[in-house]
Amino acid sequence: MKKFWKSFLLIFCLAAILAPTASAMVPYSTYTYDIDGFYVESPHAYVPDTIIDSAAMGLQTALNSPTDLETDADGNLYIADPTNNRIVILNPDYTLNRILNTFVNEYGVPDAFASCQGVYIKNDDIYVCDTENNRIVVFKKTVGEDGKIESATYDRWILQPESSAIPDGSVYKPIACAVDTAGRIYVVSSTTNYGIISMNANGDFLGFLGAQKSAPSAWQIFWRMFQTREQRNAMISNVPTEYNNITIDDSGFIYATISSLDEDKVASAISSHSKSGDYAPVKKLNAQGEDVMMRTGFWPPSGEVNVIGYAHVDADAVTGVSLITDVALSEAGIWSVVDSRRQRFYTYDSAGNLLYIFGDKGVQLGNNQAVSAICYQGSSFLALDKTSNCFTIYKRTEYGEYLTAAVQNVEDRNYDQSAYYWQQVLLRNSNFDEAYIGIADSLYRSGDYEGAEEYYSYAYDAEGYSKSYTKIRKAWIEDYIILIPVVVIAIVLLISWFFRYAAKVNEKGQVMKDKRTFKEAALYGCHVIFHPFDGFWDLKHEKRGNMKAGVFFVVLTILSFVYQDIGQSFWYDPLENGVSIFSEIIGVLIPFFLFTVGNWCLTTLFEGEGSFKDICLATCYALVPLPLMLIPATMLTHIFSLDESAIITVLISVGYIWTGFLLFFGVMVTHDYTFGKNILTVIGTLIAMVFIMFIILLFSGLLTKITSFIINIYTELSLRV
Repeated sequence: MKKFWKSFLLIFCLAAILAPTASAMVPYSTYTYDIDGFYVESPHAYVPDTIIDSAAMGLQTALNSPTDLETDADGNLYIADPTNNRIVILNPDYTLNRILNTFVNEYGVPDAFASCQGVYIKNDDIYVCDTENNRIVVFKKTVGEDGKIESATYDRWILQPESSAIPDGSVYKPIACAVDTAGRIYVVSSTTNYGIISMNANGDFLGFLGAQKSAPSAWQIFWRMFQTREQRNAMISNVPTEYNNITIDDSGFIYATISSLDEDKVASAISSHSKSGDYAPVKKLNAQGEDVMMRTGFWPPSGEVNVIGYAHVDADAVTGVSLITDVALSEAGIWSVVDSRRQRFYTYDSAGNLLYIFGDKGVQLGNNQAVSAICYQGSSFLALDKTSNCFTIYKRTEYGEYLTAAVQNVEDRNYDQSAYYWQQVLLRNSNFDEAYIGIADSLYRSGDYEGAEEYYSYAYDAEGYSKSYTKIRKAWIEDYIILIPVVVIAIVLLISWFFRYAAKVNEKGQVMKDKRTFKEAALYGCHVIFHPFDGFWDLKHEKRGNMKAGVFFVVLTILSFVYQDIGQSFWYDPLENGVSIFSEIIGVLIPFFLFTVGNWCLTTLFEGEGSFKDICLATCYALVPLPLMLIPATMLTHIFSLDESAIITVLISVGYIWTGFLLFFGVMVTHDYTFGKNILTVIGTLIAMVFIMFIILLFSGLLTKITSFIINIYTELSLRV
């Protein structure tokens, strides 16, 4: 018995020691990003299994800076080794099958590759980008029953296409190619910046696809007016290379990667959650060259989201946007890209949702130094490192299997089955927003709209939540169809009664008085907003308003902005960040005082008849439309869905435009200006506002420096004493 307990203790201790060691075998973190852009760690979807180097392949001459890696339907691998001018073909078990380096061409002459940088497999054809020989060489392969290649013989070559669309003197340097089901060939040439070259199976030029949008600066546009045609063409030819790699899916859609984009524009597109592909480093092109990639995720599929570095990485973390150099396609519409700047792999589904990120730079098993190509071999993920001249095999984990199964069932529209797999994903990663959305989609399609709302809210999916709300609202309307017109009529009658009451009070207030009550002054705002000319005239000359009511309108405006921040429905404000009352106060008072002070300073010099108090009072009453529009618009966010958000936008826009008109006519009536003079005055007021703000910032900066100087002198003297 004593031996049993000793053995049990020994096994327990070994398990305790080895458990953290096993987890530490993976030298990188797997993570995603939430809607706020924060790093969210997740279970590993892929873990490193082994490294296959030249010795393991059985090569007598080792790989030297390989550039491309492809696999066929039987699992055979093809490695482009341009330094050694060859294509290395491996069996599915990664042993050497054969080497393609020499062949007899169609003229019966012995031939060889010169820096073959790319390879692509289409059925029984092997397409080799013979870069320095300016051609693509095609081989025919035969495969045995065991899946291994039995022969690979020369079939034909495809030379540089000829067309008037290709500029004279252009050099053809194919570095990557892909072929669709119709036999069309798409080529990326390192010296061509007009887009992807499209050819038919015979090599006849069809056109350029996916030319990258360029945004010349204002100076470049101006300078082009004075340039000759030769100078303009020279500028065009100096545009950096666009596409660097390409592949194609079974449906004929082309996935192309770009690493020569303007990094500032790419970073701006990421930070703004852009759905546009104008400056996207990865594009999905149809046969017409149109970018059809779906970008429905929280972040566009552009690689790294945190391009400036956060606390989850060390001080030496790489910054800047991802440099995407290859794309690999898997099952279920899943695809991955590699960031050669960080040596990380980013995986997305067909809708552009980020599934996981893994990998890092280093020399441990699983990390890489310079990945040049990636591909999928069944469920395995392979990454070719051109510095260490080997490739790493990553195996899919249980978490990765469940995630892939969930995405596959979504693609197959088996939504009930996908919900099961999403649940399994959540059991292993409760922070994965896409899983909540997957379950919500399943509940929505099954008619459980309340449940779908709940799961959409977990993932901050405003569009999905709004979609579910629309269905719930429809059912509610069907049940209470009689109640709706009653409520609408009651609201209309209440508003009508209020304005009639205000009109009666204002009518009685036409009698000249030395002092107005707060009620009279406040209700007079209802007259000013509909009758600005006589309203502002009586406000100044008949004393129909007072500063108490003016302050009330300013406070009401501030409160309406506060209510807008905290009172919107979930689908209009999914993050629910709350409100900073101080920010709202500053946001109203600073423009208010800048306008009144700027207008008073300007009109004092240009024969304005209004005093500073008159200007302040007119400005206060001009603010009345803002709360009248903002408060109802905020309430209506709980009634209208996102598809009907235009109604909310119109209401808010009316409030701002209405206030702008009242400010304009308030200034004109208060100072008794003509229409033309008032336009100049308002423009001058806006300039004065900018100038006053500049003076305040300049003075505050100077005051800060003086204060800092005095504190430093005091600190120095106190230390010396």
